[in-house]
Amino acid sequence: MKRFFKKNSLSLIEVVISSGIIITIFFLVYNWYFSTTNLTETTKIKTELQAKARYAMQFMINELKNTTRTSTQNPSPNLVIPSKPNNKSVHFYLPKKDSKGDINLTDDNNIEWDSDNQIKYEYIPGQKILRRLEKGNQKILANYVTDVQFIDHNIESSLALNEVKIILTLSKETKKNRNVELTLTGIVNLRN
Repeated sequence: MKRFFKKNSLSLIEVVISSGIIITIFFLVYNWYFSTTNLTETTKIKTELQAKARYAMQFMINELKNTTRTSTQNPSPNLVIPSKPNNKSVHFYLPKKDSKGDINLTDDNNIEWDSDNQIKYEYIPGQKILRRLEKGNQKILANYVTDVQFIDHNIESSLALNEVKIILTLSKETKKNRNVELTLTGIVNLRN
């Protein structure tokens, strides 16, 4: 007896093969989507860290370039950096300015320093911040800070007497606990 079957259905092998192809395509799309999402998040965090680090670095450079290491005034307004490994802070004084914003000069044509107004940049590891202190007022220069170093010629002999190197490291975790880190380095020429 002959039986004639119409081939309207799929065989088990065809179902397994087509299921395998669909699962493979789904897996590839899934991996592509999540790798793109991770890349987007990492890029967003890196951009945020770059903006914060650049702001802090530019702020410090603009202020430190007006300070000195070579003044003979008493009390000394010279910039002070603690020795390594405590070089996580720096304190200094800025020139006094008149009402027009011009720097005051003494009778013998030297800069008059505002020695009553000490300014300090300081890294607080527990809070992961870099802050500026002046007359008891605090300004946060950067968040997510994991390290900062102020380096002068006493720490690194290749620097000139009037140069200060700043190394600022920021770090933040993604939602997937991936650490994104950024280090920015700048050298400031101080006023002589």
